[in-house]
Amino acid sequence: MKLVEFKYTKSDGSVSDRAVLELQAPNNYFEGIDVSQMPEEVFAEFSQLFSDMRRKHHEQTMQLLSDWDLKHNYRRFLPDKMADVSVDYV
Repeated sequence: MKLVEFKYTKSDGSVSDRAVLELQAPNNYFEGIDVSQMPEEVFAEFSQLFSDMRRKHHEQTMQLLSDWDLKHNYRRFLPDKMADVSVDYV
């Protein structure tokens, strides 16, 4: 996992030190799995299995966050308001 530590300046000028486990890096791209060449009947089976897997993963993630009292700690930060950025892999 990627741990990113930085100083963040909010629009009101207040500054705070943050430590964040990165879930998604900032980018300008639309990302996903290209299934353009997959036959429709195969896609139907794949999409059901993929959807079930993602649902289970989400349920497990939400349970873990709840167990550690982090359920309401998801944040988004604007990169241009971040300073003194440090990255560690944990």
